[in-house]
Amino acid sequence: MAIRPLFARKTIKAYIRGEGGVAAIEAGFLFPVMMVALCGMIDIGGALMANLKVTNSSQIVADLLARDRATNDAQIEDAIVAGRLALNPLDTTTYGIDVAGIQYVGTSLEPTVRWRETLNMDENDAILDRSEGLGLQNEGVVAVTVRYTFRPFFSGYITGDIQMEEEAYVRGRKGLFVERE
Repeated sequence: MAIRPLFARKTIKAYIRGEGGVAAIEAGFLFPVMMVALCGMIDIGGALMANLKVTNSSQIVADLLARDRATNDAQIEDAIVAGRLALNPLDTTTYGIDVAGIQYVGTSLEPTVRWRETLNMDENDAILDRSEGLGLQNEGVVAVTVRYTFRPFFSGYITGDIQMEEEAYVRGRKGLFVERE
């Protein structure tokens, strides 16, 4: 009988000093943390890529429309399609765009919207305030606002959708103001 407690103590001491299960326990603690970090990096990378594509989309549309002295409905539609294509391979169902021709009139150089095309979003009324001081009398800019809703793949149920909006202001290349025919 005296041998049994001594054997039990040695077994318990060996078990406590043993390091065989430490790696498994550490892996059990670290694996969820590492998976959350990996999924977070994937979502952050996707969001950064989407934001860059939204910025490029607004600049592409503005650049295409500012190339001539005047633009027409077909050119505006083509530029909007080009802006949508700039978001590929992202889903473009939440893509919205507001394109406006702003001219500075009178001696007060008040920015005035002369023409506008808006698709899948509300008009961006802030472009008038943000375009103040960008031109002289009778000059103008093409203002493009692109809105996009990014849906994170992994963390969407925690953060929800991310609303992105970018604006671009471009002067006409061949004239003071890009007219709409």
